[in-house]
Amino acid sequence: MRAETIMHRHRAALWLISGVGKKGPACFAVEAHGKRLVLDLGEGPPPGLLPDIALAAPADALILSHGHKDHIGGLSLLARLGNPPVYATEIVAQSLPGEIKARKLPIRGTTEVLGIAVETGRDGHAPGGVWLHFGIGDGFLYTGDYSAESALYVYDSPTRPAATALIDCSYGDYDRALAACWSELAAHLGKGPLLLPVPANGRGPEIALELMRHGFRDIFIDEAMQRALRQLGDGAGISLHEGLAEEIRRLAEATRPIDGAHGVMLAASADGASGATAHLLPEFERSSEVGILFTGYINPNTPAERLAQNGRAQRMRWNVHPRLSDTVALARTVRAQTIIPAFCDRTQFAALAGALAPARVTMDAVVEI
Repeated sequence: MRAETIMHRHRAALWLISGVGKKGPACFAVEAHGKRLVLDLGEGPPPGLLPDIALAAPADALILSHGHKDHIGGLSLLARLGNPPVYATEIVAQSLPGEIKARKLPIRGTTEVLGIAVETGRDGHAPGGVWLHFGIGDGFLYTGDYSAESALYVYDSPTRPAATALIDCSYGDYDRALAACWSELAAHLGKGPLLLPVPANGRGPEIALELMRHGFRDIFIDEAMQRALRQLGDGAGISLHEGLAEEIRRLAEATRPIDGAHGVMLAASADGASGATAHLLPEFERSSEVGILFTGYINPNTPAERLAQNGRAQRMRWNVHPRLSDTVALARTVRAQTIIPAFCDRTQFAALAGALAPARVTMDAVVEI
């Protein structure tokens, strides 16, 4: 069924273009009040995978939740959407290609997009990242990626009722606290040089901050991390917990550039396919003295996958997405009646449906709002 016909049959509908049922680029379309809003337009995982936007075009607006590649990496498809206006927070807008002049979303507040009421709040996940509540039906919430635990990025928990909620469930039924992640990371420290491939605009600065807070002084970072810390200490500080901007500036001064294998090294990209780790991983994998530790999702068909599979690198999880208990708490708070779990595999469906009952959990391609 074409997207054009659904608008005449239903008051409002959500189209799950990509990002539900398996890992993939984030892209969703909302049909309401005669308008079509596309939510995020990502690329990967795996690298190079773009969403099939046939049902999303033409769009009246593209709204970006945050600046990570799996949510904004598909902007090359913008023309195929009909070149709609792009909405993003100021921090995210600054990271977009120069030819895209984004219309600004508040990082925490209310606005309108094409006559539809929108409320935003900080997502606890990335600089400039927000969740979005739309005044559609009995309320529709899109969390994008979010975290309720970050010691660095602040999370403004949604409170407005949302009968329909598209929620980040990247970790499925996982429910381990972030404090346990630090304990696991600490066990890898002090055994020689250690490389942590990380996203510079995500968990990288948070891990570096925890290292400094726990007394580690030999912290080395690449240029991408240096830029991220400068940004967080300046204009992006609005995404941080109160009072942390000054601490981040001290962290930026205390870290040193990576020059050989020393101490704890944090560098982008997280999968080794680009950035400093594209040359650091081949260099360090030949030395048994250098540890390599991945702390997040491992992209298929990347150097990270190869090193994890052959045993040269180790892996653990540093929480940057909600635990199951966070998901349940959010669903209860907004009184969600229909929940669409995003960014997880379909094998997690039964566990999520049980935990989120009596709400209806669905991964259907089209959901009426």
